[in-house]
Amino acid sequence: MRDGVLLATDLYSPAEPGRYPVILQRTPYGLSLGHGCSGALSGRMAFWAEHGYVGVNQDVRGTFRSRGTFTPIFQEQNDGYDAVEWAAAQPWSDGRVAMSGQSYFGVTQWQAALTAPPHLAAFTPGQTATDYHDNWTYQNGVFDLWFGQSWILHFFAPDAYRRQLIANGMSHGDALAASNRYLAEKRVEIPRWVSKVPLTGLSEFRTLAPYYYDWLAHPNYDDYWAKVDVETQFNRVKAPALVSGAWGDLFAVGSVRGFEGMRTTAATAAAREGTMLVMESAGHGGAGIVTYRVETPRGDSELAFRDLQLRFYDHHVKGLDNGIDREPRVHLFVQVPPDSGTQGSGFWMTGDTFPLPGTETVIFNLRSGGRANTRFGNGVLDRAQPADGSDDSFVYDPTNPVPSHGGGLCCLSLGFYLNSGAQDQSLLELRNDVLVYTSAPLTEDLAVIGPVKVKVWATTSAPDADLVAKLVDVQPSGFAQNILERVLRSRFRNGSKRPPVPIVPDRAYEYEIDLGYTATMFKARHRVRLDITASKFPHLARNHNTGGDPSTDDRFRVATQTIHHGPGRPSYLELAVVPGVRFAAP
Repeated sequence: MRDGVLLATDLYSPAEPGRYPVILQRTPYGLSLGHGCSGALSGRMAFWAEHGYVGVNQDVRGTFRSRGTFTPIFQEQNDGYDAVEWAAAQPWSDGRVAMSGQSYFGVTQWQAALTAPPHLAAFTPGQTATDYHDNWTYQNGVFDLWFGQSWILHFFAPDAYRRQLIANGMSHGDALAASNRYLAEKRVEIPRWVSKVPLTGLSEFRTLAPYYYDWLAHPNYDDYWAKVDVETQFNRVKAPALVSGAWGDLFAVGSVRGFEGMRTTAATAAAREGTMLVMESAGHGGAGIVTYRVETPRGDSELAFRDLQLRFYDHHVKGLDNGIDREPRVHLFVQVPPDSGTQGSGFWMTGDTFPLPGTETVIFNLRSGGRANTRFGNGVLDRAQPADGSDDSFVYDPTNPVPSHGGGLCCLSLGFYLNSGAQDQSLLELRNDVLVYTSAPLTEDLAVIGPVKVKVWATTSAPDADLVAKLVDVQPSGFAQNILERVLRSRFRNGSKRPPVPIVPDRAYEYEIDLGYTATMFKARHRVRLDITASKFPHLARNHNTGGDPSTDDRFRVATQTIHHGPGRPSYLELAVVPGVRFAAP
C-alpha cells in the first residue's frame, strides 16, 4: 500500500503462462470466507482462472495475514485503489482489472470505485450497502444493535484477539486455539450485552474493536459518514457494475439504490448504460421458515448468476461482444408466498428500469374502531374507503420491548425471537403494544414490485419515539409472513441525512416510513396486513423515550403512542404494483 503496509495476497492463475485480465476480491474474513478455490459466498477463484482470468484474493488491512490496523469501511478507498493499480502493473496482468464479491467484499468494491482507479474496468457488488450510516450501522437513526455487536464478535474480535496474542509472543497455533475459545465463551454472553445500558457501557470491544465506539459517537449523519457515503458520490464512479441483492437481505435497500444511482449519475456513459441489477430472495441470515426455489432459465440460481458474472466480465473487461449489453438491465425474482405451509414459489421478471415500466401506486387506508391492538382488534386496511375511525393507541415500555422475529439479520442467531428471514408473526401480533391493520381477502393477485411506504400521523407522550412498520402477507391458513420491516426515529423524520429535529410531546406529526423494496405476489384469497409498534429488539436498539443521547442514556421512560387516521390526518400504506401480473402455479 502507499504507506508501506503489506497485504497478504493469493493468486489463482490459468494453467498456461501469459498475461491475463484480473478479477480481484478483498476479504476481511480470513479463512472463514474468501480463501480457497471455491466457496458458496465469495470464493470461486478457480472458476475465474479456468476462464482466462487471474483470480486475486487479498486479506484487507489489519485482518488475518495482512499487516496494519483494521478500521472497517474507512480504510478501503486508498487500499482499494492501490490494490487495483498494483494488480494492473504485475507481469501476469494485461492491465485490465475487475472486482468481485458480496457483503463486505461489496464494501471494498464500492469504496475502490469511488476513487476511480484508471485500470478498474468493472465490478460486481452483491448484498451490500451504499450508505454506511443508514442501512449499515444505523437504520433511519436507530442503531443496528445486533448487527453491530454480533458482526464484530463473530468475525473480527477473535481475529484481533489472535493477532494480539501473536504480537505478545504466542505461537500461531496456540493463538488460533485461544481465539476459538474466546468466540465460544463470548457467544454465550452476547444476549446480556444487547441489554446493557448505556450502549457505550459495553467494554468488550475497547481494545479489540475500538471503531465500535466511533460508530456510537456519530449517531447523526456528519462528515465522518459522508466520506464513505456512496449514495452522494455515484458521479465519481467510472466503471459499470453488476449489482446484486436479495429482498430479505439487511442490505437490500443499498442494492437497489446502488443500481438507481449508477444508472442516473455515474461518471461515464459506459457505467450508466452498462450497470445491471439482479435481485433474488433470502440474503444474509437465510430465507427463514418460508423458502422459495429460485431457479432461472439456465438452472440453479447461484450457478446462473456466476455465469452472468462471467459474461459481464467478458464483455466489459475482455471486450467480447456476447450480447449482454443488449439484454434487460433488471432481473427480479418475484416471491410468491404459499397458501399454506412454508414452501413458496416464484418467477422472474425483467425490464430496463426499477421500478418496472407501468408500475402504479396502490393505497390501503388505515381504519379502525379505536382498538387496532393485536390481530384480534378492529384495525382495517381498505382500498375503497378513506382513512377514518377513532385513534389507536398503545403503551410502549422500553423495559419490555417487542422482540425481533424475522427480517434481514446478521450475524448470529439467538433462539426463537431472533430468527431471520420469513417467519410467522401471528404470535407477536397478540401483544397489546402492536397495532394490526388487515385487509379483506384479495379477490385477485396483487404484484407488489417496487418501493413500499407507510405514511401515518402519530403522537407520542415522549420527547422522542420510534415507529416500526411491518408489511405482512396473511395466508388463507392464517400464517402471517413478514415481507418488509423498517423503523423511523421521530427526530429523523426529515431524513436520515439531515440534522435531527426534536418533536414536541403530544403534538401530531406526519411521518413517512420507507420500508424499502420488494417483489412479492400477494395472491388472491391472501390478505395484506400492516403491523405498527415502537420496537424491534435486540435487532434494533431501543428508544428510551427520554430524548437523550442514545449511546450514553441509561434512563427509561414509558410512553403512549397514538396513530391517527381521521379527517385531515390520513394514514395509509402505499404499494408499488405492476398491474396485470398474474401467477400461474407450475
